[in-house]
Amino acid sequence: MASIRLAYGRIDHRFNDSTSMFGVFGQDWTPFGSSTLPNLFETTGLGLGFGTLYERAPQFRFGVGHNFGGSRNLFLQPEFAVVMPAYGNDPSNVADQFGYGEKQGADSGRPEVQVRLVTQWQLDKAPGVAPAQLIFSGVEGQRKVMVRAADIPMCNNPDVNICSSPNIFKNAFATGAGETTNRAAWTAELQLPTRYVTVIAKYWNGSDLRWYFVGSLFSNFNDTAGLTKPCLDSKGGAVFCEAPSNDGGSTMVFGTRDGSAEYAEQQPVRSQGGFINLGFPLSRIFRAEPAGRNAGWQLYLHYAYDEAKARDVRRIGNTRQKNDLAAATLSFKMNNLVTFVLEESLYRTRAVGDPTGVKPFPTYRGVPAREWHDFRSEFGPIFTF
Repeated sequence: MASIRLAYGRIDHRFNDSTSMFGVFGQDWTPFGSSTLPNLFETTGLGLGFGTLYERAPQFRFGVGHNFGGSRNLFLQPEFAVVMPAYGNDPSNVADQFGYGEKQGADSGRPEVQVRLVTQWQLDKAPGVAPAQLIFSGVEGQRKVMVRAADIPMCNNPDVNICSSPNIFKNAFATGAGETTNRAAWTAELQLPTRYVTVIAKYWNGSDLRWYFVGSLFSNFNDTAGLTKPCLDSKGGAVFCEAPSNDGGSTMVFGTRDGSAEYAEQQPVRSQGGFINLGFPLSRIFRAEPAGRNAGWQLYLHYAYDEAKARDVRRIGNTRQKNDLAAATLSFKMNNLVTFVLEESLYRTRAVGDPTGVKPFPTYRGVPAREWHDFRSEFGPIFTF
């Protein structure tokens, strides 16, 4: 199978009428989180940063399926995959982005592990209604950021009680420095088609999910708790010493603790969210003539939510914490090739509050505001070949 963004081979083996196994090799939708996608017309990112979790990646995936039969035709399929690790922390310059792209996942030296369990059954036995599915998926992986020895910072503070030597960090990390963070996440996904309404829902929870377009698009932060700021900025203020990673995609922070040189541990940003999408076959509900012009009307109502942990957002120094999206999509299938869609949506972002009350909210329309929003009206055709 080869297409614009997918290219893989698949091998199936059938043991008997009830049990089979398969292997997929190449780039395909990830088993973690990509099973359930909403019906939205906005295709720039399909709710990117607003609760829709999905991704495509190179992988080796294996699964076994068994049909238990019965009146509901129960089917169960567990899957396991090793996937190329990626985190979306791109190099800072365009030449390196084109040359090798994001590499902190690959620098970990190990693949990402993903699992999925699919349970399928016939909820509504009416003709033409697809089976229902309950899906659980999970992921575990690592990223590694590395700083070359030549990029270890000098300490420019003349106070010997803070910097015993300008080379305090170079001496402590003579061969460079590196830090590893973990990604761990899970999803619960539900697809319930019936003759009158189709319910699609997903909940996700985990850490460092920027690559999967959620978690407010945050990846990680430098945990400087307990470290002293040893360097001085251009105005003489105390700051942490910083060094770029070998790929230019991240920055490591250096400080001192009781006079000893250390680097700040990096922590993944934790987040949770999900969506619910309701699809109404208007033509079937209002008993339109199947062969008539009004046979192709559909209405979708959508709500999605994306929240990064407030304490992690504050540690980053950012303010963007919660994003949600509400949308209504009306579609008319004119024929097998052309569908026209009208979508009205509201995108909203909310800032994290400052417990001390010192840091103001971002300025929106000239005044400090805790939330800002975007109304969208979109209309256009969809061509199906």
